[in-house]
Amino acid sequence: MDAQYKQLYREVQGLRHKVHDLIDDHAHAIARALKDEVQRLEDEMEVSKKPRSLEDRIKSIQHHLERAKNDSQASVMDVRHAVMLDDRFDDLRMSLRRLPNY
Repeated sequence: MDAQYKQLYREVQGLRHKVHDLIDDHAHAIARALKDEVQRLEDEMEVSKKPRSLEDRIKSIQHHLERAKNDSQASVMDVRHAVMLDDRFDDLRMSLRRLPNY
């Protein structure tokens, strides 16, 4: 794994922990899907998948975060946390786009 991927991989690991910490109801279907997608992203980064594939995974994560924000019962996570995570994943997408093999 090259240095740029390694840096991004560490960011993803941190985000995975952050997602886990900020979820209020781990049994909720959206929460389970979100955690699964973030874990898949980490796994795909570990095997150095192409940046465009990783970006697609991030888009899927952001879709789940959007669902969490729009959840009428707000049982998945606090809306502010979902917004913050969405911003962090958006930053990660921009970092992927700057990779030389994008």
